[in-house]
Amino acid sequence: MRPLRQALVLGMLSIGFGGMVTHGSPIECSPATADCLLHAARVAAEGLGRKLQRDEAHFAIAAALAELGRLAEAAQEAGLIESPITMAEAEAEFVRAAARQGAFETAFEIAMEIGDARNHSTKDLALETLAVEQAARGLIDEAFDTVIAINNPFRRSEAQAAIAVSVARSGDIPSAMHAAARIGMDYWFTAEQNRFKIASGLVARSEQFDHYWFYEALAEIAVIQSRSGDIEAGLQTALAIPDLAGRARAMAGIATAQVAQGNIEAALTTARRIEASYGDHEAMVAIADGMAAAGDFGGALEMARAIQEAYGDGSALTALAERQAMMGAYDDSVETLSEIAVIEDLDRARAIVAREYVRIGRSSAALDMVASISNRNKRFDAVRNIAVILATEGKTDQALDLVTEFAGRADAEELVTAVVLAQARAGDLDAAVAIAETLDDPMFRAIALAGLAALAR
Repeated sequence: MRPLRQALVLGMLSIGFGGMVTHGSPIECSPATADCLLHAARVAAEGLGRKLQRDEAHFAIAAALAELGRLAEAAQEAGLIESPITMAEAEAEFVRAAARQGAFETAFEIAMEIGDARNHSTKDLALETLAVEQAARGLIDEAFDTVIAINNPFRRSEAQAAIAVSVARSGDIPSAMHAAARIGMDYWFTAEQNRFKIASGLVARSEQFDHYWFYEALAEIAVIQSRSGDIEAGLQTALAIPDLAGRARAMAGIATAQVAQGNIEAALTTARRIEASYGDHEAMVAIADGMAAAGDFGGALEMARAIQEAYGDGSALTALAERQAMMGAYDDSVETLSEIAVIEDLDRARAIVAREYVRIGRSSAALDMVASISNRNKRFDAVRNIAVILATEGKTDQALDLVTEFAGRADAEELVTAVVLAQARAGDLDAAVAIAETLDDPMFRAIALAGLAALAR
């Protein structure tokens, strides 16, 4: 199963899309209230025989309840999940929902109960998510206290960097700088010991971890300053970073911000100041794209070719093809595709151009372009993305037609589920419920109905 669950949570929860419409039993939810839709989702889940399918359905229902602020019911639903990994991911959604609602103590208590010891720990991510939300609301000390509970020193410092960046995004740059200076220091070098502090064999190497995330935080703060229009302050922050690679990442981000502000020459000047080998790659791709956005296709093509030659990367050519398609230069866009030598970049560019064909109603050309994508999963993703765009724009019939044309039986109901949720997020909940009635697969039916319930508040 593709990452439909991730999309469900993000879009709630935003997802992927639809295809052949089949025929489930009618859903008696008029009006379409959250309680009615949740009940229908549970009814659909009752008939599931496979553990994986049951867990996916219960996850969707639990995530919807959490999104609705009904954490006690969400926990009860999650108790039906059999996979420890899926259970941990459900609990992380409860942390996210509680944090958004300002229930920080509840969120922390839930996070501390997550049983997940993987390197990419769901528990650690949940604690970081909570801390970022606290920092965004000015609760910086509380955020640092939260991430003390992360046992891995590298992940702890990463979470502390996220705190500093969250403060910067709130617009408080001085406090963000102060927060960055605290990265790694609160855990090992303060007099008072918190009960969540646990000794680690990585202590001897914590200095290099802390420095890395300190540099990353400063680089991101420099970019945030530049995006807000204060290029000089951003450059000052970037040039103060003692690490060559960190400084290069900051300078590349600043150049990208300058491109976004329409100042190509200034971006080129910034890119030339990057000292690290190949450190200007991101900046040069952004500059080539900026030239294309300004209508200089010839100059953009020349630079994009040079980037592919120097870096073995077709990102700039992909960006050019997208700009050409967006501006209606479809023949030029297809010609640019022929120059992309990296297959991953070529598949991505074909998906982008197909999306632009759909925007102007050239469905046949879009399908031909999608069919040329070599990777099956990327073909699926391309159709999903196009269908979501159409459903979001209120063109649900076109979205379903596109998916019907593309999808096989294995993909159809997953795609229909995504279209339904995109349609509801665009404001057409009743029509989305009507389409959800047509889903035969009880797992996708439950997932769709749960997602609609979260949007029916």
